Amino acid sequence: MKILVINGSPKGERSNTYKLTRAFLDGIKSVHGDDTEIAVLDVNKLNIKSCLGCFACWDKTPGRCCISDDMQGVIEKLLWADITVWSFPLYYFNVPGKLKCLIDRQLPMILPFMNTDTVGGGHPTRYDMSGKKTVIISTCGFYTAESNYESVTAMFDHICGQGNYTAVFCGQGELFRVKELSQRTEEYLGFIRTAGKEYISGGISADTRDKLNTLLYPRDVFERMADASWGIDTKSGEKQDDSLVFTKQMAAMYRKESYGGRDIVLDMHYTDIDKKYRIILGKDGSRVTEDFSGEYTALIETPISV
Repeated sequence: MKILVINGSPKGERSNTYKLTRAFLDGIKSVHGDDTEIAVLDVNKLNIKSCLGCFACWDKTPGRCCISDDMQGVIEKLLWADITVWSFPLYYFNVPGKLKCLIDRQLPMILPFMNTDTVGGGHPTRYDMSGKKTVIISTCGFYTAESNYESVTAMFDHICGQGNYTAVFCGQGELFRVKELSQRTEEYLGFIRTAGKEYISGGISADTRDKLNTLLYPRDVFERMADASWGIDTKSGEKQDDSLVFTKQMAAMYRKESYGGRDIVLDMHYTDIDKKYRIILGKDGSRVTEDFSGEYTALIETPISV
């Protein structure tokens, strides 16, 4: 079995999306083992120019683009693969720009004649693509993937045909780079591995789908962590100390539903950098301050590296 991974992230294999893709491939390999041959194309490292819209690949040189770059090799890999995995982060509600150039440049793979079997119009493929499968794996920076991928699915509905591909979309994608949250993100990556295993064995189960669609963290928790991660004061616009950013992200994990009838006041003293902050947990949520008036519930002295 031959698998082609088109990695559309500008960060290459260091991207959060590729962590999900690698887990999905691990699931496939756990079933097929040594029979799995995988080729990865890092789009950001390829020389892919924009389509000229000249249609030379339809009339002057049928099946071959007039632009001499890496795209001919990409087409050869697409024809080689049994499964193509499109891996990319969501950029402005669609694919990253260079990946879109690659998608546009697939024009030599289709014929110029109109396909009357399609609803909105289309063109038949130049090659026999029957039996080939497509998977889309993507992360986004919103708390959920829901309502954020319409333009992506519309595009692949046209390219592959509606229902002819498998999509795994994950919100809160940047959390996969936060080592302090690894317990939760590793659990999710386990679901992705299961999805890969089930996919190659016949299809992703409803139970696994439910787990993949479960939020990593509730919306309010994620959005507070995301806002804090920029390290910018919302009022002054000034850059904040990294230790303050970390403390705000930690405080964002508090769930006000657990409020027990009185505020909990935690004084954090990072001994290795001699920084102090106060976290106040109450019925209205959490906040971080450098005002130490009043008593604390607990004093925590620790190096921030811990």
